[in-house]
Amino acid sequence: MAKIEIDKELMDRYFRGQNSDEDLTYINEVFCNNDTERELKRILSKQFDGLQPEDDQNKKNLDHILHWIHFEINTKSSTSKAKKFDGFIRWAWRIAGVLILPILVFAGIQTYQNSKKTSETWVEIKAPAWTRAHFSLPDGTTGWLNSNSSIKYLGRFNVDRQVSLNGEAYFNVIKDAKRPFKVNADDLNIKVLGTKFSIASYDNENTVEVVLEEGKLMVSDKQRNKSYTMKPNELAVYSKNLNSFSVQDVQARKYLSWTEGKLVFRNDPLEVISRRLERWYNVDIEVNVSSTEDIRWYATFTDDSLEEVLSLMKRSLPINYTIVNSSLNQDKTYNKKKVIITN
Repeated sequence: MAKIEIDKELMDRYFRGQNSDEDLTYINEVFCNNDTERELKRILSKQFDGLQPEDDQNKKNLDHILHWIHFEINTKSSTSKAKKFDGFIRWAWRIAGVLILPILVFAGIQTYQNSKKTSETWVEIKAPAWTRAHFSLPDGTTGWLNSNSSIKYLGRFNVDRQVSLNGEAYFNVIKDAKRPFKVNADDLNIKVLGTKFSIASYDNENTVEVVLEEGKLMVSDKQRNKSYTMKPNELAVYSKNLNSFSVQDVQARKYLSWTEGKLVFRNDPLEVISRRLERWYNVDIEVNVSSTEDIRWYATFTDDSLEEVLSLMKRSLPINYTIVNSSLNQDKTYNKKKVIITN
């Protein structure tokens, strides 16, 4: 894609809400062009800083905001770029509790400016179904969100480095001995100084999984009755029902392969295979197999569809399957696509 020169006067009209339809088409092209990213960050920072109180000492990192602009534009399918951008605007307005993109929602920024409790403002980053999202936090910590996952943190993050997680995330934490990095994940708390790790904590699952790639971290339950200090290449599984930990040595990269868009199985049992397929393809899987102890699988997938994966499973494992397509209920809610695995 050819580089587009940024028209600062046109951008300024857009920020003031005085743009034309032709301006919107230009704006869409600018945000779809990766070569303009650095200049866009500079312009966004200038616009956002100008709207903040002069005594605000907190530096705002707009990396994750700009990422979301590119992410939403490039993952929405449409026959028209202008329609795609307009659809993203409508989508952004519907996210509750998110720090809305400053170039799109001036009302939210004005609320931030006038409020004396800016430290209580929540920022939320989401990865919709079938996608992964890269994020950058204000302290320089980076990471990935897996499908149907989200993290959120308070505006005072640079003072209290703490995030809440729903789903699966990989963190590359910047070391700061005076301010430990904390993750709250359902029934589990994680405390680190500087490390690389992944955590899977879904509301509808009975376990929380933590895999450590580098460094050292401590996991503990909410009541702090049980805790464990992990070492690299360890998998800690916390049972919500039993309130207990189990730890085993693993190849950490296998559990982190999703950050590279790969689905990897290495001698995994059918129960684990089913759970990971549910997350990856956003489906429900029901296992009706008499005995699953001896059913284990080696496989690696990158861009394969659910049907292709299930077909290969059927050929290499003693199983069969049935796919029940998604359906619309009378109350206008949808049932997910469902896979029933049998002998």
